[in-house]
Amino acid sequence: MPLRRNRRQYEQLTDFDRGRIIGLREAGWSNRRIGRNLGRNDMVVARCWQQWITEGRVYRRGGQDVPRNTNDREDRAIRRVALRHQQRR
Repeated sequence: MPLRRNRRQYEQLTDFDRGRIIGLREAGWSNRRIGRNLGRNDMVVARCWQQWITEGRVYRRGGQDVPRNTNDREDRAIRRVALRHQQRR
């Protein structure tokens, strides 16, 4: 029978928890102690702290947008061509 994982493991950290992690780390607490206090794995705490150290932020990044291949001027030209082609039919 496969092992069932605790659902808590897959929940995202709230902004409040992220702030608590940063505050407790700055107060000198260890990752393991913070993890036990918050009911999280110590690696979650370590990754949150590492993001704070390297990037200076702890909030989650938004979705990654696909970079545009055309600019606004080219988009207008494409629309014009499409409308002309549609009117000829």
